[in-house]
Amino acid sequence: MRKYERCESLSITDRFSGPVSHPMKIAIIFATALVLFVHNLGGISLWDPDEPRQAIMAKEMMDRNDYIHVYLNGKPYLEKPPFYPWMIVIASKIKGGLDEFSARIPAALSATGLMVVTYSLGRALINTQMGFLSAMILATNYQFLSNSRESVMDMTFAFFIGLTVFLNYLALTREKPWQFGLSFLPSALAILTKGPAGLVIPAGTMLIYLIVEKKLKRFILPLIAGCILSGAVAAIWFILAGDAYWKEFILRQNITRYTNAFDHAESYLYYFHKIFFNFLPWSILLPFSMYHAIRKKIWLPLIWFGFTFLFFELSTSKRAIYLLSLYPAGALLIGEYIKENWSSLLEKRSTNLLLRFFAFLLMVLPVASPVAATYLSGPVLDGLKQHSASLHLYLALFVLTGAALLLTMIKKIPAWSLWILISYLVFVGYFHNNFYMPLMDQALKSPRLITDKATAISKDTSVYAYGFNSPGLIYYMGRPVTIFSDIGEIKDVKGDILILVEDRPAERIKEELDSFFVPINKTRYEKEFYTFYARRDGQ
Repeated sequence: MRKYERCESLSITDRFSGPVSHPMKIAIIFATALVLFVHNLGGISLWDPDEPRQAIMAKEMMDRNDYIHVYLNGKPYLEKPPFYPWMIVIASKIKGGLDEFSARIPAALSATGLMVVTYSLGRALINTQMGFLSAMILATNYQFLSNSRESVMDMTFAFFIGLTVFLNYLALTREKPWQFGLSFLPSALAILTKGPAGLVIPAGTMLIYLIVEKKLKRFILPLIAGCILSGAVAAIWFILAGDAYWKEFILRQNITRYTNAFDHAESYLYYFHKIFFNFLPWSILLPFSMYHAIRKKIWLPLIWFGFTFLFFELSTSKRAIYLLSLYPAGALLIGEYIKENWSSLLEKRSTNLLLRFFAFLLMVLPVASPVAATYLSGPVLDGLKQHSASLHLYLALFVLTGAALLLTMIKKIPAWSLWILISYLVFVGYFHNNFYMPLMDQALKSPRLITDKATAISKDTSVYAYGFNSPGLIYYMGRPVTIFSDIGEIKDVKGDILILVEDRPAERIKEELDSFFVPINKTRYEKEFYTFYARRDGQ
């Protein structure tokens, strides 16, 4: 297995990171991950709907001492497999309790691992400098940064896919067919994290890559054996869990959802604009990077990216987060393109002017944001006013860094401009995690905006909800919440009850509510208002 052709001249990333040793690059990757993915990880609440759902499943596993069957709100949850809740359980036992940090740390560690995998694969494909730059690109795009700090399974799913592709490539370069078969084992964990796509993506990528590299005859049987082995390992849980999980999860949640969407149905154009906006700012270079990879015959990341995109594009059910597993491939493509072309982009008059304009925007947008904030109203503006000193400090840092970036582009200094650009994006990530997200949490997004108003209820009080379904409510109240659609379902319930209704949907039953129950409190959560009703038994 040949390595891709190396450039003999001193490329931009040779100057960008060449003097930095391999251990130092790994240290920088881990330091970046610590700042972007781990710092203040438990500082905000678990946001609806996905984050608290994972925490509830882990809690119910521990409460029931049943780590095979997944439960949510006291009922069997058949839609997703258990691996991510297992990771939360392990983190909770290590930390000494289940909280926001232990619910999110599996995603943060998966993102860190995916950075290391991207670095290692880039190092194996081209060289250390390309791998290092690709890892930094991966960490500093919008969606990866966001999902690395969310208690959702998709980052862990992407990590196991990336690890599988990396181990596949290593086995191929060593010409070891039996190692190639074994290298599919991480995809068994991908299946147990989210589903069969965890095997389909690396297997499809490798099948096409073997054809392109003319190695299909030698490795086709190990590929088939690896897929069978991975599927067999994952099947152990399905056998233990029972037929209901197999029928609902595999047949309905995967096959039916893929071929005939019952939710998240989107047009064929959906993913094109999603990947552009969610992979910013690097997505601007993606078309040029793909062309560069074709011209240089750098096939693996190109096939990985293209096959994954096509696989999800053909699905009738679409969500932006599904594309997370192709982000390492995109980072590798862009990393190689920048490595070879950044200097020439700075030297050419036309592209240098575009880069200057981009740097100018990065410098002036922070100045314009306080002006824009004056047009906001409500909890967000109140939060900005309370933290104006911190906000101005962040904005000053952005302006200074943007000005330095603009200067290096005017002076055409390749290595420094690239370092400053990545540093700017790291600063943005830190601002997002430590200022913007806590502000939004306190102002609008925290389920505690509801549950903190209900702290006085007894442990025997039954909780009901109308007009909305909030896993965050279940998690922070620490008890099941029953959804009802008609007053007749609850008016004769014995014992103490608490009813939470979303005001606008509840207008249709307000007269009946007022007849049987007493409004006791009111709160705002996200953009809606909610009312608490209570009736003490016998009244």
